[in-house]
Amino acid sequence: MQVSQALDLIETLLRAAEHPDIVSVARYGRDNQPGGQSPAGVKAVHQSGTAAMLWAAEAPRDATPVPLPTEPIPPKWRAARILVLAHQLLDVARPDQLLRWELCGQAGADVPVAAALRLTARDGSMIYLRGTAASGGSVEPETDRHPDYQIPPGVRSCLQAASAPSAERVSA
Repeated sequence: MQVSQALDLIETLLRAAEHPDIVSVARYGRDNQPGGQSPAGVKAVHQSGTAAMLWAAEAPRDATPVPLPTEPIPPKWRAARILVLAHQLLDVARPDQLLRWELCGQAGADVPVAAALRLTARDGSMIYLRGTAASGGSVEPETDRHPDYQIPPGVRSCLQAASAPSAERVSA
């Protein structure tokens, strides 16, 4: 799996999630490989103006799996929230091209919950997506504005729809 394919997958899932706090989802960066000057990623902008990003990074040797949290994560932890949301979306969508996905922590990254999402593809490749956030124009709410959000059923089929070739009329 290439970085661009992994980011396509994440972008599609975030759009299909229809999370009421996410106002836009966009790709950024020019690098095709992790660790470059312009790392490729997916950015989700929230109602507060804060952006949460998942971007391709070199996987550190000390990355260790961490469990999915059972408690809600406060909005001020945008990076952790986007990592957990991406993991939950993958749990629902179950993409054929992936063997597994797991939240990871790493030494030196002082973050709540996890620092990244590690994707292991069926072809044996591994993509390590770091989670980071950039503050917006307002203060993050202390509590979740949408505590009853549920992943919509369309997430289960969004990847098949995104990868299906479009029908084109063939001229006779």
